[in-house]
Amino acid sequence: MHDLFSWSYVRTLALAALLGPLVAIGVVLFESAVHGVTRVVWEDLPDAFDWSSPPGWYVVLVPGIAGLLVALALRLPGHGGHGPLDDLGADPLLPLELPSVLLAAVATLGLGIVLGPEAPLLAIGATLGLVVARSARVEPGEGGMLVLAGSFAAIAVLFGGPIAGAFLLFEITALSGKVPAAALGRTLLPGFVASGTAALLFTGVAGWQGLHQTTFAISGLPTYPTVRAIDVAWCVLVAVVVAVAMIALKQGAQGVSERAARSQAAALVLAGLAIGALAVAFRALADRPAELVLFSGQDSLGEIVGEGSAGVLALLVLAKGLAYALSLGAGFRGGPVFPALTLGLAGGTLASIVLPGLELMPALVAGVAAAAAAIMRMPFFAALVASLLAGAAAFDTMPIAVVAATVGWLVASAVETWRRSPSAAGHPADGTGTSAHTAP
Repeated sequence: MHDLFSWSYVRTLALAALLGPLVAIGVVLFESAVHGVTRVVWEDLPDAFDWSSPPGWYVVLVPGIAGLLVALALRLPGHGGHGPLDDLGADPLLPLELPSVLLAAVATLGLGIVLGPEAPLLAIGATLGLVVARSARVEPGEGGMLVLAGSFAAIAVLFGGPIAGAFLLFEITALSGKVPAAALGRTLLPGFVASGTAALLFTGVAGWQGLHQTTFAISGLPTYPTVRAIDVAWCVLVAVVVAVAMIALKQGAQGVSERAARSQAAALVLAGLAIGALAVAFRALADRPAELVLFSGQDSLGEIVGEGSAGVLALLVLAKGLAYALSLGAGFRGGPVFPALTLGLAGGTLASIVLPGLELMPALVAGVAAAAAAIMRMPFFAALVASLLAGAAAFDTMPIAVVAATVGWLVASAVETWRRSPSAAGHPADGTGTSAHTAP
């Protein structure tokens, strides 16, 4: 109890409270840079040439240029930070190393590669936490808490509040094994404080209404008054299919990564061109915007849910899934979470059309929860983010979210166990090449 209420720990909480708004400002600046690049490349330039939509050669060329820019950024100190196939973590970078992360991520996200912003935002938060810790000259243990607090605040801003961020950071920290279970609460409390003060920039204070915040949400979803037995049954099937698909995409990405290691720059450029070609092919076959295949998908959720053609949705899942695997494996810089959520959403929407009697809301929740759990191996966070996506139906769909997240985690763990077994043809028994997010 002495350590918990020591002056050094109280000072850490106070520094975390000051850190939160700094991280929120860093997140806003980064997202503004990404949105600015996206607007110039995908809206302003096509408008300047009087294109009603970017021509095919342009859609192919821009992601290829992203590959070239990322290859250049990887040569800078810091080497662009963690790759998207690495575990999400809160390891800080030196301030000198952060520019390579930001340049690589802005090129990746702004030019249409299928990754999300969570990894660079974690890097921003952790590095700002390191800067504050060094400036205040705190002890190493307290400094580690501030680094984690910065990451906590960044994720909270991204997911629209401290609760989803708390679940994600709890699972990341627990899976890392770096913090004893008995110390988790004490270690993460500064991050909880930082995420709360970061939220003030968006909720506002007194007469100031705060900054605009983009969140993972969909407006106009149908109501879902009660859970039905048929929905639960179908959603188990949806969760299995989505989880198997996500694991297949991740294994495909690992295969791409092994080949990309031979020539990283060439792999990035070729993968970028291939991603653009997939978007062009989808546009030609489905008569829908190429942007549905490009990017993380966060801004296309409403359009995907409103799509009434099963054929278009199936084609979208195929094209975006392949683009996602290329983005993960080629060495681009970003996070794996948001595209996985988007693919789960598209899969759930497709299931609600083709499976008789399945309502849209439980199908969406099941798809998102299973996809997140399979890719990240974090079922608690997966269930929560799927329920939050449901909006007003969150309470009624929570049981389905829990079941789907559990199924997704079990499927991923079963595949991981099989890959580790000596009998798995072509795979070593020691689990080489597998993710660290395995079943306990």
